[in-house]
Amino acid sequence: MVLYLTHNEQPSGIYWSQVTDVVAHLNSLGDQRVRLLALVSPRSFLKTRRAIKQHAPTALVLPMIPTMQRWRMNRYILALTCRLLGPTGIMARGPFATWMALRMRDRGFVQKVGFDARGAYAAEWEEYRIVDDDALIAQVQPTEKEALEKSNIRLAVSNELVAYWRERYGYGSKEHVVVPCTLSDPTAQGSDLPHADRGSLGLQETDIVLAYAGSIAGWQSFNLLGHLLGTILSSQPLVKVLFLSREDENITALAARFPGRVLRHWVDATDVPALLAICDHGLLVREDSITNRVASPTKFAEYLLAGLPVIITEHIGDYSGFVQREHAGICMGPVAAVPELQRTSEGTHIRMRSLALEHFSKASHDAAYRKLLGVLGKPAKN
Repeated sequence: MVLYLTHNEQPSGIYWSQVTDVVAHLNSLGDQRVRLLALVSPRSFLKTRRAIKQHAPTALVLPMIPTMQRWRMNRYILALTCRLLGPTGIMARGPFATWMALRMRDRGFVQKVGFDARGAYAAEWEEYRIVDDDALIAQVQPTEKEALEKSNIRLAVSNELVAYWRERYGYGSKEHVVVPCTLSDPTAQGSDLPHADRGSLGLQETDIVLAYAGSIAGWQSFNLLGHLLGTILSSQPLVKVLFLSREDENITALAARFPGRVLRHWVDATDVPALLAICDHGLLVREDSITNRVASPTKFAEYLLAGLPVIITEHIGDYSGFVQREHAGICMGPVAAVPELQRTSEGTHIRMRSLALEHFSKASHDAAYRKLLGVLGKPAKN
C-alpha cells in the first residue's frame, strides 16, 4: 500500500481534482492500493473530515497538531499511522509533508518517498508571504531543498518547475515526472458539456464574453488584469466580462466604470462548466513572478474543456508556450496591442475541448502515474 499524504489543506475544488481524484485514478491503474491520509486543522475538524470522506470514503482524516509553527510534530502522527498500516511508500504533497515522510523512511517505516511538488514553494512564500511569519518563511527553502535531494521520485506540475529546481537548487536527477494540474475525472469524461442560457444573464447573441473563473488572490494579479480589461472594454464595445468569483472591490470598481458590461456570479463548482460554455474566451492574466513562471493553473484546462481559447500572459508555466504552439488562444506580451476579439466559432469550441481531453485528462498521463506507483509501491510478482 502507498500512502498519499496531505498536510494542512482544506477541502476545495482543487483538493478534489488534484488529490482525491488523483488517488482514485491511481487506484484504477493496477494492483497497488493507494490510501489518502489527510492531516487537517482541528478547527471544524468534523466538517472537514465529512467533506473529504464524501469524495474519498477510504481516506484517513486526522487532526494535525495545531498551528503551522509546530508542523514538524505531525511526524509523530504519521509514524503511528505507518506502524499501523505498514505502507511501502508515501507520496507527500508539498515540502512539509515530504519532510515528515523522509523521517519515516529514515526510521524504516517505509521504503520510498515521493515529493508531489505543486509549485515553487520557497519562491511563493517569499513573493506572496503565504503567512506573515519570517521565521516560518525561512524554513521553506531548506525544507524544499531536502525534499528534492532526498526523495526517491518527484512529481512536477510543469517543465518550468523542473528548470527552476535546476537553477535554484542545482537539481540534477532525472527521477521525476511532469503532470500538469489535470481535469477532475467526472468533468473529463466527455466534451458534450451543458450550456447555460445566455439570455438569463442578460447577454445578447452579439456579445463577446470573456470569462474569469476562480480566486483573485495576490498572485492572480488583478491590477494587471484590470488594466487589460479596461483597455479592451474601452475600445471594443461588444465585449463583456463574466467573473465567476466572490465579491471584490476591484470587480465592483470595474463594473462601475463599465455599467452593464461587467457581470459577477459565485456558483457551485458543478455549475461553472455550463457558464463557461456560453463564453468566448478564458482569461489567465498574471504578473511575471517565479510563482507564476512555474505554475500550472487548473483553470487553464477548465477553460479549454469548456471550449474557450485562452487569453494568457507570457511566462505562465508551460501554458503560454502551449497556447502559441497549439493555437489555443492569444499570448499577450507586456506591451502587446490588444487584438480585435470575436465570438468563438463552434469549430473552435470543439477543437479546444479536444485539446483539453488530449493533454489534461488524468488518463493522458497514465505513464507518469504508473512510474510513480512503480517506485513507491510493492514490486510486482513475476
